[in-house]
Parts: sequence; C-alpha cells; structure tokens
Amino acid sequence: MGEKKISKNNVSISGEFYIAHVLAKHDFRVSVGLGRTEDFDLFVKNPNGINLVVSVKTRYSNKAKDFILNKKNETLIEENLFYAFVRLNMPDGNPEFWIIPSMVVASIIKNSYRIWKDTPGKDGKPHGDTKMRTIEVRASRFFPKDWVKQLESFKSNIDSLKELK
Repeated sequence: MGEKKISKNNVSISGEFYIAHVLAKHDFRVSVGLGRTEDFDLFVKNPNGINLVVSVKTRYSNKAKDFILNKKNETLIEENLFYAFVRLNMPDGNPEFWIIPSMVVASIIKNSYRIWKDTPGKDGKPHGDTKMRTIEVRASRFFPKDWVKQLESFKSNIDSLKELK
C-alpha cells in the first residue's frame, strides 16, 4: 500500500503541537495560535519570564530538504521572534527541528535569493522574480559555505530560548 496522503493543514498543526510539546516539556508556557495570527503560531514564555513568539514551518517527509517562506520574511526581524523548522520525518521516523532567530532567517533568505537571482537557470536564462523564499536544511550553493555548521547549532536548540533574559 502507498504512503498515506495527509492534508497540509494537518501537517502544519502537527508541527505546531510538536514544538509546543517540546517547549512545555522544558518548562516553557506555550499557547498555540491555531491559525489566528498571520506571522507566528506559538506565544511562548520562557522559564525566565521572557515573552517570545514562534513561527512554525513543517514538512512531512523524511526526504524534505527545504522549508518554504515568503519575501515578507526578509523583513520580519524581531528580537523575540523565532522560527521553528520541523521535519516530521514521516512515515516512520522521529521529528527533527531547528530553532533559528528571525534576524538570521531574514538575512539568509535575502542573501540566498539574491544569489539565486544572479545565477542563470538551467536553460541559461535569468531567473524570474518570485515572492517565494526557502531555508535549506542541507548544504546549498545559494547558502553560506558554513551553513551546515550553522544548522547544527540551531538543531534542537531549546537552550537558546531558555537562556534569554
């Protein structure tokens, strides 16, 4: 029997509740927005009482290598805004996640888009404009040479949120 198809909405909800679960397990207070907010999914208070917001981006497959963002994410820079990129690793794996500050996400997607635009497409023609942006969870010619090392520092990094004072 083939892989069961689940709705994008259920994939998103699964990622949000997974991160909420992980944070609550580490003594964070978490409220899930359930789609009522445009730019973030979780309202969080860390153990030191600092208020944070988290935008969760989720992929279902263990083969997923990137997460889709939008041009507006290039300018969403707030000290208390973080992105949680969740790969559920389905159908039979354990979830993985990366928590990355908004200022890093904004810089990475802005620079990688510029590099992509300056690189000819497969047919040698320039790439057209698009509002879509991506974060890769692997090495990519459009990302910094040390991106994989940076990713390792963001992987499962609950402590970066816990230590904020």
